Amino acid sequence: MQIGKLTNKQLEELVLSRLPALSSSTVVGAGIGADCAWLRSEDGMIVTSSDPITAGGNCAGTLAVSVSCNDIAACGVRPTGLLLVLIAPPSAEEDDIIYIVEQASAEAKRLGVDIVGGHTEVSDVVNDFVVISTAIGNVSKKDPVIKGKAQAGDSLIVTKTCGIEGSFIAANVHRDKLEGKVPAEYLDEAATYNKYLSVVAEGVCAGRIADPSGKVTDTGFKASAVSLMHDVTEGGVMGASYEMALFSGTGVLLDTAKIPVSDATRKIAEAAGLDVLRLISSGSILIATAYPELVMEQLSKEGINAAVIGKFTDKAGIYEYLDEDGKICEMPPPGADEIYKL
Repeated sequence: MQIGKLTNKQLEELVLSRLPALSSSTVVGAGIGADCAWLRSEDGMIVTSSDPITAGGNCAGTLAVSVSCNDIAACGVRPTGLLLVLIAPPSAEEDDIIYIVEQASAEAKRLGVDIVGGHTEVSDVVNDFVVISTAIGNVSKKDPVIKGKAQAGDSLIVTKTCGIEGSFIAANVHRDKLEGKVPAEYLDEAATYNKYLSVVAEGVCAGRIADPSGKVTDTGFKASAVSLMHDVTEGGVMGASYEMALFSGTGVLLDTAKIPVSDATRKIAEAAGLDVLRLISSGSILIATAYPELVMEQLSKEGINAAVIGKFTDKAGIYEYLDEDGKICEMPPPGADEIYKL
C-alpha cells in the first residue's frame, strides 16, 4: 500500500463502513472531513481527537501536541487535556525519549494543556519514533458551537500561511538534502516555524463568534458564525478543502493565487520539488463562514493574519481550483502528502 494516509475511498471501504453504529451519547463520530468526535456530557459536550506523528523525526514531541490540539481548536474549542503514546525503536537511546517527552511538555505548557496520561514502550515493529496524541476539550451549554458543515455560498478562509509544518520538518529533519539548494537564511527561518504550528488561538477565536442571526444548532446550542473548520494537515490546503466539501456535501472552488505562502516555504518547496498546496500544513486552519468580514475582523483583532481563498458552491461533488492563469481545473482527491517525497 502507498505510504501516508489512506485515500478517502480506502478509509470508507476499509475502516468507516465497518465500524459499529453509534449510540445516542455520540453526537458526531468518525467521518471523512470530521476532525473530532463529540460526546454528550451533563454540562455540554466533550470533544476529542487523536493523531499520529510518523514523519516528524526529532520534532515529533512538538508536533504530537500541536496537531491534536489543533483538531480540537478546529471545532472552536480550547483543548484542556492530552494523552500521549510514545513507541520507540530498539535503536533509540534513553536521551532520545527524554528529548521527545521534554519537547511535548514544553509545547503543552505553552498551550496551557495538561498531559494527563498515555503509554511509552520500545518495540521492534517500528524503525523510527511513532508518537500518538489524543486531545480533549469541553463545550459548555452557553458556548457557541459551529454548525458542523459548510454551506453553499460560504467563503473559505485560511489563517497564516500554508506549508508551515512541511517546511518546518524539511528544515529540521531534511536540512542536509536542502543545503546548497536553499539559502541558509530561509532554512534557518523555517526551522523556527514550530512557533506557528498551533491554531488554538484562531480556532477558539473564530468558533466563539456567535451567529449574528441568533440561530441555534441541531443539538440546541447557540450557533457560531462559522459553519465548519478544518486544520490543514496531510494533503495540504487542497486536500483539506476537498475534505471539507466532501464532508459537507457541497462543491468548492479554490483560488490558488490568493493562498498565502511565506518566502521560506516557497523556496524549500521549489528546491525539493514539492507542491506547496499539497504539503502538510499544521499551523493553518480553514474556516467556512457566511460572515467572512466579521470573522476576518475578529481574527485581525487577535493579531492573526487570514485571507479569503475560495468559496463553497452548490455543485455537490465538484471540486475545482483556479490556477495561476485563472483557469478552472479539477481538484484531484487527497493523496500521499508531499513531505514523503523527502
